Amino acid sequence: MSEKKNRRAPCQRNHEACLVPAGLEAWADRPLYILVAQWCLRHGGWVSRRDIAQAFGISERGATYQLTYLVRKKEQVVCEQRRVKHEGMPVARYEVRVLDVKDEPGKRPVTEKQRSALRTTQTRRVGNADEGVRAQMRDIWNSLQRGRKS
Repeated sequence: MSEKKNRRAPCQRNHEACLVPAGLEAWADRPLYILVAQWCLRHGGWVSRRDIAQAFGISERGATYQLTYLVRKKEQVVCEQRRVKHEGMPVARYEVRVLDVKDEPGKRPVTEKQRSALRTTQTRRVGNADEGVRAQMRDIWNSLQRGRKS
C-alpha cells in the first residue's frame, strides 16, 4: 500500500496528519492515541516518543502528547511507564509499554448521592439562609433602593 493511502487527515485544524502503520487500518477511524496504543501493544516492548514519531510520521513533540494520553487514559489503555536516564544525556526520557487496550471507553458510574444532589438543587436561591432571614434581607435591600431614588 502506498504512503498516500496510509496518510490519515487530522480531524482538527491544530492537529497534524499522520501515517497509519500497516495492520492498523481497521482502527483508522479511532482517535490517534488508540492507534498508538494498538501499535505499542503489537510492538510488544518499551516504546519511546522517537519510535512513535517514526512509525506515525509525526513530530516528536506530537509523539510526546500521545505518550501522555496513553498514560492518563487509564480506563482505556493499560500501560506501564518508566524513566530512562542515558549516560551523557542531561535529561531522562520516558518510555511506555502497553499491556492492554480496551475497545470501549470506560464510563464513570454516578453514585446515588450525586443523583439526589442533582434532583434537589435549587437554581433560584443562593446561600443557605432560611425564609425569615431572606425576607429581612429583601426588606433591607428594598429600603436601600428606595433611599437611592429619592
